[in-house]
This record gives sequence, structure tokens and C-alpha cells, in this order.
Amino acid sequence: MINDNKETKICKRCGRELPLDKFGINNGYIRSFCKDCNNKYHREYRHAKRMQANIEMYNTDISMQIQRKYKHINSSRILTKAVSGINYIARGEKFVSLFDYKNAWISSYGRIIIKDNEGYKLLKGSYSRKDKELYYILDKNVYFKTKKKWGYKKVKVKASDLVIQTFIVNYDMQNNTMVWHTGNNIKDNYYKHLYPVTELQYEAIKKMYDNTGTVSEEQIICIVNSVEYKYKGWNPQCFKRTYEGKGYLGTNNVDCKSPEFYRWTNMVQRCYNKKIHKCKPYYKDKSVCEEWLNFANFRIWYREHIIEGAKVDLDKDILCQGNKVYSPETCVFVEHYINTVFEDRSTKRRIVENKEKQYETYMTVLNKNISFGTFNTKEEAEKGYVTGKKNYILKLADSCKGKVQDCLYNAMVNWNVELRN
Repeated sequence: MINDNKETKICKRCGRELPLDKFGINNGYIRSFCKDCNNKYHREYRHAKRMQANIEMYNTDISMQIQRKYKHINSSRILTKAVSGINYIARGEKFVSLFDYKNAWISSYGRIIIKDNEGYKLLKGSYSRKDKELYYILDKNVYFKTKKKWGYKKVKVKASDLVIQTFIVNYDMQNNTMVWHTGNNIKDNYYKHLYPVTELQYEAIKKMYDNTGTVSEEQIICIVNSVEYKYKGWNPQCFKRTYEGKGYLGTNNVDCKSPEFYRWTNMVQRCYNKKIHKCKPYYKDKSVCEEWLNFANFRIWYREHIIEGAKVDLDKDILCQGNKVYSPETCVFVEHYINTVFEDRSTKRRIVENKEKQYETYMTVLNKNISFGTFNTKEEAEKGYVTGKKNYILKLADSCKGKVQDCLYNAMVNWNVELRN
């Protein structure tokens, strides 16, 4: 019963001596736990119940679980033996361009070709004493804020990271900080032998390997999907595909008012929202790559490539002509005017017969007419249009050099102008 002779009480949970008004009353008796501890208990209980429900949802929803997938490589990124003159070490080896690095191609086996004034050559790497992994020194294209221009900075890059980035779907770039090499052979950087995993998952895989001498891909994927080996703070609710039935947050730390979140939701809606497809049908056949369906993955790329304060579009077409997928391999930030020049739906091609029976050619960009000359025949006018637009793009690229990423500049210079109905 309540004892008015005592003004304080010791909480049996936290051990603090507190005034009586800090304790609840039940049937006339002062409770043994203070209100703070009681509230904390109920919060933890509710959290545990929600977590249990979320785990049950995770275990039954296949879309929330990781599958082993490899990336589609656009043929325009592949450097062939006929061009480089460098022999393959195995059948099926591919050298794929690295957009963020200067004249560099990563192999599906972890080798790198670079191009300098002397031509193509294999780049020699070195093994780290600390983690025994193979590293390369490359020139990375970065934006220098003080100079307000793009340039190059020498960086040390792990071969396995480049191979994973280029060839393997990495579902959680933020937490997959380790790489498991098949057979625990760190010198083996063949893409089908690499697995991006968390620290806990790596330890579990290594323990199994140490005990049995082998770990199958099926066993690795089982460990990766097991709740037991998820990182601290993992919340299955963050991996529920709640955005247009496709996208998910991938993290608890989300600012829904941030520019990167706006870009991401806009991108997902463009590709998968039926209402948007009704008014903008040209997005019906567009999609978002598996990695970028995870907002946390997109945010990493966004923060690395965005220039603070710049008014830019997220373009998916210029780096890979005819591309229909938003991905880190195909997207670049670009000013709206430049983006419009390369969009067929936004750029109007004009070949008009005048009073003198000649053909005037021009292009309309954002309501601005750009003339490419007058020709005697329609065939000459069509050729003149192609030449005129190509020259216009080359001049535009020249004016942008240093102001945009080199991969964008190179794509503009090499753009193939086509006549379409």
C-alpha cells in the first residue's frame, strides 16, 4: 500500500532512488519499477513484437532476399583484343571501361588495361601487406570545388571492388564492406568467384570454410539471407519493396526531404507508375537497375557525383546511346539544355521546302531554332542535318570540356546522329 511516511523509493530495475511521483500505482500499490523503466520496457516489447512480425514477413517474401545476379554489360563499353592487342588469359575474359577513371578498362578477372601516349598496356598492381588484396593506382575523374572544374586525382583502388562494381549486382553497398573470394583465394579476382558481404557474413563463411574446406555458392547465399548474420541495426522493413512495388529504402537513415530522395522517388515513379505512363508513355519501357532499387545505393552514387548547387538532370541516354535502364553504369548528371539536345522527343528536326523549292534544315531546342543550312534536294538536306547536328554537338562538347565529367564529354564527341521518322 502507499506509505505516506516515505517520500522516495528505489527502482528495482535501474537502481535509482526517486520521488514517489516517478512511480506508477497499481491497485493502490506503488510499482517496483519507475515510470521511465516501465515505459522503456513497453517500448522494447513493442519493438520486439514489430521486429518479429517483420522477420516473419522477410522470411516469406522472396523479393526481400538477395539472389546472385550479374550485370548486363553494354557492348559499347567493351575493349576488344583487336583494338588493344592484349591477349586474354581465359576464354570469356572481358575488359570493360571504367567511366570514373581515365582511359581504364577492368577485366572480369581483375586485370586492368590503360591507354596512354604509347597505346594500350596492362597496368601493374601491387598486393597490400594488410589485407593481401590486389590494388591499382588509377586517375579518378573528380570535381575540384576550388577550381570549379573536373580534373584527375590519383587514387588507390582494390581490384576486387572494381570487379564487383562492374560485373556483380551489389544489393547493399553501404554495409557490404567485405569480399569473399571462392576457396579463400584472395589472389583470385574472377567475377564469378567474388561475393560482396558484411563483416558478420564474411566471418560465418570463413568459419564454414575453415571447418569443411569448402563453401558452395548456395551456402554463401543462405548465410547472406540469414537474419542471424545481418549487420547491427538491420531492419527488414527497410527492404520491403514499398515504392511502386519495386523500390525500397535499404536504410533507417532517410531524409525524405533531401534532394537525393526526391531524385530517387522521381526515377522509380517514371519507370513504374501507371498514372505517369498514361501522360508520358515514353517511360513505359524504361526501368531501374536492381542496385538502384535500393535508395541507399542510389544515395552513395548521387553524393559522389552531384555538384552542390548545380541545376542538372539525371540522364540515362547519353553515355550509352539507346539505353533504357537507369544505373550507375549509364547515368550522368547534365545541364538541362545539353540533355534536351540529345532527346529525340524534346528536339524537333525540321526539313522544310521553301518557295524557291529548296530545303531548309534546322533543329529546335527549347523553342530555339538552330539552322543547318539550305539544300537543293531532300536527300542533301537530310545529310546536311546529320552533319550540322554532329558539328553542333562537337562545339557544345568543346564548350563543356572541364565543366562536365570526361565520360560525358567523350560520349558527346562520339555521339552518332541518326535520322528518325
